[in-house]
Amino acid sequence: MVKAIRKTRRQIAKISVLHVTGICDINSINPTALLSHLCPMLPPHLHTFAVADTAMEIFVPNAEAVLRQYANNKESAYWAQVWPASIGLCNFLHEYPHYIEGKNIMELAAGLGLPGLYAATIAKHVAITDREEQAVACLQQSITHLQLQNAHAVAMDWKDAVHAPLPDVLLLSDVNYAPAVFGELMHALEYFLQNKVPVIISTPQRLVAKPFINSLLPYCIQQWSYEAALNGNKTGVSVFVLEGYSKIN
Repeated sequence: MVKAIRKTRRQIAKISVLHVTGICDINSINPTALLSHLCPMLPPHLHTFAVADTAMEIFVPNAEAVLRQYANNKESAYWAQVWPASIGLCNFLHEYPHYIEGKNIMELAAGLGLPGLYAATIAKHVAITDREEQAVACLQQSITHLQLQNAHAVAMDWKDAVHAPLPDVLLLSDVNYAPAVFGELMHALEYFLQNKVPVIISTPQRLVAKPFINSLLPYCIQQWSYEAALNGNKTGVSVFVLEGYSKIN
């Protein structure tokens, strides 16, 4: 298994470099075959999610395989499913496309990246990032399947985002679930806000996140509520548009 993981990491890195440099034509790759090769422990399938009048068909790993692989570290498996907050963020972008239209977008801690993939239908370019390399493999194959020429998947921890080129707009959904990292997360968001990068963050209306959300309110220029329907359940979701200021004169 260790050899398989190491091989997968090398192949993902190689594909990422080839795609970014334009050496590899990703549209010539069979998405299902390549993703099964890269992620043999998490065989994927296509699943359709509705965003207003748009059907987004993306790759989702096998749920039972995910449970087995991450049995001892369930939090690391959060990337492997679509959450209500991402549905809410997609619908917000549908209602207010002017925030991203014609702009360079980055989504942090994207998981399966539904908001970033949807944003790519409106924006100039979208970088969809996650620290889990298997998430990046799923993302890249969803990009290929959807024939999105203006999007790419990047392996990156959100803590390292301060070292990446600044986007025009930053997207996040359901990242504020662990109080232990609220301070680090706020530090990262303030970096973008201080450099005049608007942040659009979507969160379920959970009690544990209230102190973190309250710390964002001084930056908030718009708040929007939505009831996201997913897997037969409805979840209240809040979306906040944040704008800051620059410390650079």
